[in-house]
Amino acid sequence: MAGYESIVILDPNTTEEDQKSLLEKMTQAVAGKGGSVLHRTLWGRRKLAYPVKKLDYGIYHVLYLDENPEALTAMETFMRYEDGVLKWQTVSVEDVEVEFAKFEKLKTEGSVAQNLSDR
Repeated sequence: MAGYESIVILDPNTTEEDQKSLLEKMTQAVAGKGGSVLHRTLWGRRKLAYPVKKLDYGIYHVLYLDENPEALTAMETFMRYEDGVLKWQTVSVEDVEVEFAKFEKLKTEGSVAQNLSDR
């Protein structure tokens, strides 16, 4: 099933409760336009490639959505006006389930670069 993969970077000072609330509002914005968030996973606190709003770290969340452009637009509009969101990027994927499985495998087993750094 085609859809979208979206990586959302939140302010590292955001509490866990605020993160859940923000993601729930985001899910409601998507549902309000007839879409659905198929998978939602926490990637964790990671160092940013460059400072954003004078912050060096961010909390990464990965969302997989069904193929509904109106719902995607509603989610991106919500993120644009939310103070806790630092950055986001959304890409179209051919099969949401395959991409989610790849992400989970990468998350649990690590990347090739991490395996090489252990040597």
